[in-house]
Amino acid sequence: MSNDILAFKEPIRDGLIRILLRIGDIECEVENDAPDFVDPLEDHPTITITPEADLKDITDAFMDSYPLVLNKRKSREDKIVWSLPGGGIWFDMEMDNVKEVWLTEFSFFIESEKPRYLAYYIRDVEHNIEWLQPDAQSGEIRSLSTFKKKFTPPPVSERNVYSGGEILKCADMLGRAIKKIDMRTQEALVRFNTEKGNLEPLLIGMAEKLGYTVKSLDKEVIEREGEKGRSVSHSISLQ
Repeated sequence: MSNDILAFKEPIRDGLIRILLRIGDIECEVENDAPDFVDPLEDHPTITITPEADLKDITDAFMDSYPLVLNKRKSREDKIVWSLPGGGIWFDMEMDNVKEVWLTEFSFFIESEKPRYLAYYIRDVEHNIEWLQPDAQSGEIRSLSTFKKKFTPPPVSERNVYSGGEILKCADMLGRAIKKIDMRTQEALVRFNTEKGNLEPLLIGMAEKLGYTVKSLDKEVIEREGEKGRSVSHSISLQ
């Protein structure tokens, strides 16, 4: 990835170090409720990045939403790829707080400028975290260390708020899905109505508490099962 970005050019104040959350391709599936007059390739969505740890006392970089641009070369009808201008987000901080930032995981949420019609399901985000510091002799800002992060769908947390109706709906869906598990394979492919992905963290979290694992299926699996006349979206298995 290029170092020709602002994080490597803006001076770092004495006594601080710089953390760069470098973000590459953001691969999404899109749900379009109005395909006749809304085109996701003409959308201008924003992304919100939320650290697992509460870093609000360290940096306010995660309080904003950031505009995304379409990667036209990699996008196609069934897969949209977005990128973040500037290559990611960065902030300066005291070295004592580096460990807390370094070890945290990050969740990502994309909102369309037409949220009534378009919803994005993030399938992968290339991202890593870098420690930047000026070279002692040249003063040039360099990357001293890089830690590659792995994208996982965000689990339910205390910061998520769901209505009683949504909780009952997920409980009902999970109850029916559990009954479909084949005891020989300890797994079943099922269809969940996640309401444009909003209920997925709740479903995953509730299943985990009950001793099950819920995962979204790859598009290839969904298509293959669809050819057999089966409508599926997730797998559920015993942990």
